[in-house]
Amino acid sequence: MSEADANNLIKKYDKNGDSILTKDELTAMILEQASQQQGPPKDIVCKPKKKPAKVPEDKGLHMRLSRSEIRDIFLEHDIDGDGYLNVSELTKAFSFIGSMLPLYKAHYGLNYADADGDGRISEEELGKLVDYAERVSRRKGFC
Repeated sequence: MSEADANNLIKKYDKNGDSILTKDELTAMILEQASQQQGPPKDIVCKPKKKPAKVPEDKGLHMRLSRSEIRDIFLEHDIDGDGYLNVSELTKAFSFIGSMLPLYKAHYGLNYADADGDGRISEEELGKLVDYAERVSRRKGFC
């Protein structure tokens, strides 16, 4: 979409004329645009839905997750689907697992497992992150 196209859309849906779309104006624009399209746009690739990680119901307050369960939880939290886990995704994963201090655990786990120093956990580095999560879970119930 060109800048001129974007400006035309703003003019069309900007009801109060302030050149800023409010939440209601933006919602109206999105709904109208979506109703005009047939299926997803051709330049957008829909990624397949991931099956949610299964946490067995018998896992109580002090969970004992297996390595594969921990690994699946981390993989599920690759929100942007780029194949890497950043600190935000790790924080959400540690929170999902039940960590008392998920941001702290995410930063420490990232520093512990990030072998190449790029600030993200790759598939190859995931094993070391799982080691960290397992070690922490044995010490304190979980995280």
